[in-house]
Amino acid sequence: MSVRSLASFLRAGSGRLSLGSLLGLLLFAAETLWLLKAGVVGVDIPLDGPYAALAAAVRPLLPGVILRVAAVYVVAGGLLGLAAALMARAWTRRSGWVSLAVLVPHWVVLLLFWAWDRALMRPALFDDLPAVRPVLAWLVDHGEPWQARAAAGAWVAVHLLVLAVRDATALRRRVVAGGPEARWAERVLGSVVVGVVVVLAVALTVRRAEPVVRQPLVVLIGIDAFRPDRLGATGHGVAPHVERFLQDATLFTRAYTPVAQTEPAWRSLLTARWPYRTGVRYPLTSDARLVLAPTFAQRFAEGGWRTVFATDCSRFHFEGPASGFATRWQPPRGALNFALEKLRYRALGLFADNPAGAAWVPEFIDNRALAGIHDPMGYARRLSDGLVAEAGAGPLLFAFHATAAHFPGDPVYPFYRRYVSASEPLERRLRMHFAPVTPGAKGAWNREGAEGLYDELLAQADAQVGTLLDALRASGRYDDALIVLMSDHGESFHADRPDLAGATSVHGARLGDEENRILLAVKPPGGRGMGPAQVDALARLVDVGPTLLELSGLSALPESDGASLAPLLRGEERPLAPLYAETGYTHVSPEVFDPGHWPGAPRTFDAYRLRPDGVVEMGDPADAAVLHEKDTGAFDGQRWVVDRPQADGSVRRTCSGDCEGADARALADWLDDARERAPESASRRVAGHVDDRNNPRPPGNVRPPQRLLRVWPGQPERAAHPQPRGG
Repeated sequence: MSVRSLASFLRAGSGRLSLGSLLGLLLFAAETLWLLKAGVVGVDIPLDGPYAALAAAVRPLLPGVILRVAAVYVVAGGLLGLAAALMARAWTRRSGWVSLAVLVPHWVVLLLFWAWDRALMRPALFDDLPAVRPVLAWLVDHGEPWQARAAAGAWVAVHLLVLAVRDATALRRRVVAGGPEARWAERVLGSVVVGVVVVLAVALTVRRAEPVVRQPLVVLIGIDAFRPDRLGATGHGVAPHVERFLQDATLFTRAYTPVAQTEPAWRSLLTARWPYRTGVRYPLTSDARLVLAPTFAQRFAEGGWRTVFATDCSRFHFEGPASGFATRWQPPRGALNFALEKLRYRALGLFADNPAGAAWVPEFIDNRALAGIHDPMGYARRLSDGLVAEAGAGPLLFAFHATAAHFPGDPVYPFYRRYVSASEPLERRLRMHFAPVTPGAKGAWNREGAEGLYDELLAQADAQVGTLLDALRASGRYDDALIVLMSDHGESFHADRPDLAGATSVHGARLGDEENRILLAVKPPGGRGMGPAQVDALARLVDVGPTLLELSGLSALPESDGASLAPLLRGEERPLAPLYAETGYTHVSPEVFDPGHWPGAPRTFDAYRLRPDGVVEMGDPADAAVLHEKDTGAFDGQRWVVDRPQADGSVRRTCSGDCEGADARALADWLDDARERAPESASRRVAGHVDDRNNPRPPGNVRPPQRLLRVWPGQPERAAHPQPRGG
């Protein structure tokens, strides 16, 4: 090829690249105009009044984010332009307007094929576009990814075949005629042969790397909102990867969390302390209220281990330096995270759902809160690569919190067809939607549909977990790793309240098995060996940290409320350790489930404040109200004893389960002791009454024993006798 021909080829290629980039930029402009016209996408939030602060915090950050998004469109559009130019070359070799008229339709067709594939894989990417909803509904019911890929492949193959025939014919004519083109073809063919020989020689001579020394590995995987009744015969095949893992692990069949909300549950997990000792007692807790305490991650770091935490959603669970994890892979927290949901640049879900896009715009691609744009399975594969790479660099503690089943979830292919009936409305099948939890709520949903969607999302989270475990198996690190699989809480679908069948599921609103019982399974290095397949003794989330430390030979946490499960893993027994539990703070007023309950905590944006750095956190007045309205309880495996603050200032105590005998009284006394140690009721323990002279507090926080109402099964409600608290 002559220099002139090469220059002409490069000019043509750069022109096609520039034209494709221009088309990408035009697509970006069109989507931007659509967003501006539509206003707020998804959940309608007025950006005035108390929300003005949120908008003000986000506004300075948006230009940089928008520019990076625009760059994705420009680069992807340019690459698409080169592909379209190759396709168009099959029909014309002319330049100018003729070339443009052929190239642009090819660019659009390639984009449509791409969108067709992604609509099948992640339909939530387009589910809020009314114009495409009929087509999307058909694809969700009948489409398969191979259809889009086969159609695109056939379309490309026709073009390549025509192009090959035309080029082969032209080359044959030039070779027969002789001249520079013939000699150039001979040189190219010779270079290809030499290149193949060199590659084969290198492949044969390169020695395989020597095996490296295996470094200790501890993996903690949390599946958000996983209910243990989704295992075994009652699980309907929701979690096959978890079931496979249980073949090598010990399952704790009666494991419970002290608070059924993610952020406070994880803080109790990390510190092995009850929520009232951690300072984190509801989502979006202010950093100023965090009680600094050692975490098991810090113990690992002090022992020379690398520590990594990862999650795909940080709206209501964000780990900072106090977690003890030196490396944290998570989306941004605060106002920006909430604003990103409104920036639904859908083409990001086409162009950037890959490692390059995740590196360039991670706040979009690795953020589960962005329905359809986030690719959960691609994220899991990238996370698996990171896990294996980190495991090869030294002793590693790796923790991952999978949030697929948390509101607002959006199932991807093939999960969105498994458990929800095809007769349900499309918008209910592809994303969780909010319906208030109020008596007599008449939502367009039903309990069976809500649980079906939940099961689909759990199956999706299970597939993510399977990707991580399979990566460990493929790398040879699965057998020698200490792996803990757990959930932070369960989920309630209001099975006891038919009048709430159409309402949104909730966790953290009530104490009991539906919300507080969790998945917990432990696989020691080498498997469970002779250890039990199941343990029915009571286990608590606060026991996980002490267990990891003991099995890893590290020092225990000071002042821990948890205790190691290692004796139970060996088939031994350990003394009974009760569970302390408390409700969190949800969108549900507690009086919905308990008429007469104190309902004072606000449930609007006014409950929160926005820090100058854009972090959203609970305000001081709301904090006091949330702590006041909390139910607190104790569970010993046989009975729940629960205290519920009432609107009249009293505290109503109830017991469910086996509430007769010394064990029931001992559990009630244990709960009394735990409540007196809580900071908001900090007082000197005096038999028969509470002395608060040195601890003045606002009215309503003092709960004298003569106002404690005990409600036991078969016993009428009445004021209880003062209970001794002295020992």
